[in-house]
Amino acid sequence: MSEHEPVRITETAEEKLNRLRKLERVLDPITTRYVETIGVAVGWKCLEVGAGAGSMALWFSTRVGAKGKVVATEIDTRFLNRLAIPNLEIRQHDIVRDALEVGEYDLVHCRRVLVDLQEPEKAVARMAEAVRPGGWLMIEEEDYGSILSTDFTNPAATPFVDVWRGGIAGLRKMKILDPLIGRKVRELIEPLGFVDLGLGGWTRIVRGGDPTAEFDAASVQMAATPLIEAGQLKQEQLSSILRLLQDPTFYYLGSTIFSAWGRKPE
Repeated sequence: MSEHEPVRITETAEEKLNRLRKLERVLDPITTRYVETIGVAVGWKCLEVGAGAGSMALWFSTRVGAKGKVVATEIDTRFLNRLAIPNLEIRQHDIVRDALEVGEYDLVHCRRVLVDLQEPEKAVARMAEAVRPGGWLMIEEEDYGSILSTDFTNPAATPFVDVWRGGIAGLRKMKILDPLIGRKVRELIEPLGFVDLGLGGWTRIVRGGDPTAEFDAASVQMAATPLIEAGQLKQEQLSSILRLLQDPTFYYLGSTIFSAWGRKPE
């Protein structure tokens, strides 16, 4: 394999759905809080890019009502296909390769989509083209660079942070994904010429075993295999991280979810 070729992560369907459900539990309250600042209304047409297991697509479908419409896209629609909502269209779609309607949507939204892309700027530009004049674009991405232990008297604190940062460096070097993409959402949306820009960031103190720690553990397990195979992570380091993420006496500063949004000029 060329050093310039991105490494792909594989998950079973059960593992992926489990991880997506944990993600929804943690991030949906944050996403809906930011989306509500835009004021999604009855009759809107919304596009949810990379809809995952569909929780936000369902939320949008409730907000826009019978007179509105939601299009939920995914490369693999196996989890979305379980949904049967009259105003919800499920579409198999790759934001990097497949075209979208131009100037069609009142709101285009994505969350944790750009993290997996080698050229996120192209995906954002395509989403921006799909927004109608006066409509909104919102992009949300996590950034794991904020993870720190909150108790440096704990002997596990320094190794915990070191392993996280080593993993981040390895994932980026191997082009598996970019765990620091969240801090880039501002520079991705500002050049578009949109107005009424909004920027937000949210994090929390996480306790081992709570829902955020469970999601982080699922994410670590997803990314661990190629790192171990490449010698970027040792099995004992992975085991140590997973133990701490399950330990209710261990606290750490979690990842930050960054959100950026703007309105296309009339």
